[in-house]
Amino acid sequence: MSNTDKPDAGTDYDALSDWAENEMTLPAASKTAKRGRDAGAAGRALLDRVAGRPSLDPDAEPGTESPVRQVRLPVRLDARIDAIAAQQGRSRSAVLRDAVAEYADAHSMNA
Repeated sequence: MSNTDKPDAGTDYDALSDWAENEMTLPAASKTAKRGRDAGAAGRALLDRVAGRPSLDPDAEPGTESPVRQVRLPVRLDARIDAIAAQQGRSRSAVLRDAVAEYADAHSMNA
């Protein structure tokens, strides 16, 4: 797929993301295209201006941020999570969210 053959931005975000990450090419002499750390900084600045990342909760009010939890893991468990994420083609965060949801479902008093 070329720059002119990109997916419709209004209908298929996964295909558009894949195109942007893997197939899109930026003009070599562009004065506006950002690359590397500059691109990351510009993206973070944009997210800050529009009230942060979207909530993971589809029922959340606009501007609501998803809570963040931090956890320290043994090296071997961390490596297993990385391997599962790579095998499934998913992010580590998605794998961990599913694991926590399964645990909460299995151990909840309301289950």
